[in-house]
Amino acid sequence: MLVELQTEFVLARVLTEGSPNMQRCLDITMRVVIGAAVLAAATGTARADEIAQAAALWQQMRSAEPDTADFKTAQWKLTALIGTTAKARHIAMATAMMDRSARPGVNEAVIGLFGVDAFEVAEMQRILCDPQRSFEQRDLLKTCYGECRPDGTASMISQDARKQLVLALAERLDKLAGAPVNYGEQRLFVHLVSAVLGRCPARDAQAPEGEQLVKALEKYADKADRSDTLAAAIPVWLDLRKNPVKDIATFSQAARLLGHWDPLERLKAAAWLGDRVATDDKTAQVVLAMLDDIRDETRAEATRVFSFARDYKPDVVVPRMFSLLTEDISTVVQSAAAETLSARAAQAAGQIEPLLAVLTSPARRLGYNRTSCILTVLARLVPLAAPSQKASMVDVATLRLRTSPDGALALLEALGPDAASAVPAIKEYHGSADRFQKAYIDRHVLPAIQPAASQK
Repeated sequence: MLVELQTEFVLARVLTEGSPNMQRCLDITMRVVIGAAVLAAATGTARADEIAQAAALWQQMRSAEPDTADFKTAQWKLTALIGTTAKARHIAMATAMMDRSARPGVNEAVIGLFGVDAFEVAEMQRILCDPQRSFEQRDLLKTCYGECRPDGTASMISQDARKQLVLALAERLDKLAGAPVNYGEQRLFVHLVSAVLGRCPARDAQAPEGEQLVKALEKYADKADRSDTLAAAIPVWLDLRKNPVKDIATFSQAARLLGHWDPLERLKAAAWLGDRVATDDKTAQVVLAMLDDIRDETRAEATRVFSFARDYKPDVVVPRMFSLLTEDISTVVQSAAAETLSARAAQAAGQIEPLLAVLTSPARRLGYNRTSCILTVLARLVPLAAPSQKASMVDVATLRLRTSPDGALALLEALGPDAASAVPAIKEYHGSADRFQKAYIDRHVLPAIQPAASQK
């Protein structure tokens, strides 16, 4: 805008002063344009450096142990940087510090660095309405909306800001009703809606934003395509909101709770069904059918039922778990399938070679979550592996230390002395790991691989 205004001013002088001054004015124009462009570029670079510096300082904090000089220095610098940066830039800073694979609480801690209501709700709404948002922006939305839970930390987002966020979500869902919504967008709104749905009890006159959200959800579900996973979940959510299940007494109640927005309620239902699957084949058949449910969370909890019913038909369950782990698009289903295969490790020895083949296939493009889940399952299967299979496990774990560190480290620890060749790679990765991974490596992984060295 600055360049455009300055250019227009000089060109206006060219037109009014006439041709004798034409060349001189054009020269002035070029100098102004170039100078303004350089200034704008410098400002943009400064802003980019500011954001990159914040992300680097946050990584330094994550890598250092608390109460050490490295941690305190990074914390002081980051706090000072945030304090001297315009509030309008805070949301970009926080976005750069988001981590898709972070442990619970890490991204929440980022929000806490910026103080109460650090981000303008209007800017959050802009990201909410942008289908081209980055993965980091997606994680920022999920983290902030996670604070809209009834037990959310009041120091991060005020009650008034929470109401505005819920209203923004309702408005966005209302506008999306009837429009084509891709799977990634559906999943984002599953996360956001499930985070806030419980904060406004049904028929609560003090929560009009909750009622507006309910109306938007009803409209969305009514107009959505049958393949929409969010639309499929909405009727169950709204029914459970009005008629909550306190104590499971029947199969139908448990089946409904498998689709609850609260993960603890879903797990409670899975455990209840798992107790009955072993003795009631009809129940087991219904749960097996739910492995094809359109709702991701329902498929995931139906999968976990068979980690509670470990003896039910291994020849049926284990192949289904392998298929879900290696083929299902949902990360929550992949994780649940990995948990169930791990719980049934004694029955899953035959899956070692197929799992290794998936990891080493050049035709497969595996995401972080699926890769980590497969490595974790292989860690549980190490006692059942042949020497050649263990050698392959060392290779795949070493190659994935940086891209899927949690799963790779778990597998290397399980391999113990058989993973001796991976020690140099583990020590190299140690330098860039966060403090939790460093502690895990120092206290568990390396001692398992080099027990004699750890005793010295």
